[in-house]
Amino acid sequence: SSGINAEYGSFKLLHKLLHYPTNLRMLCAEHSLTPCDTSNSTRAFAAMGINFHVIKMTQSYIIWIGREEAKIDTIATALALNPRHPPASSRLLGGEDWAVTFAQKLTIKTKHQVFIFMDELDPDELPMCEKIIFKKLETDPEIFLTQPS
Repeated sequence: SSGINAEYGSFKLLHKLLHYPTNLRMLCAEHSLTPCDTSNSTRAFAAMGINFHVIKMTQSYIIWIGREEAKIDTIATALALNPRHPPASSRLLGGEDWAVTFAQKLTIKTKHQVFIFMDELDPDELPMCEKIIFKKLETDPEIFLTQPS
């Protein structure tokens, strides 16, 4: 029961951070957190009825993919530990394996850690989301941490 409460408490804090980024300093003080160093860059765009939000940090970035209402169904991450091996990856919340694979692909492309926060989407929308993000990486690379190779 205490594990569930701790997990729910962490999720509530994450939810507050995603919904109210302007209150980050207040939340950090309230929860005795030290804010991480970020490049202070956030960009949002939409395509085909799906919203994308990129939060760029110093050595990583978060991509939220979803509908109009901010909601998180799946969280996945990937990190390149050794350039000769596939990135280490994990699904942190939810059951969508696509998010893990997508985080790995973005980590390989950008050479930085990637977090994918995703709303529940239809399976036929997932390949389209991947194409949109990779196209945005090519056409608007300053949103991301590195120039595409």
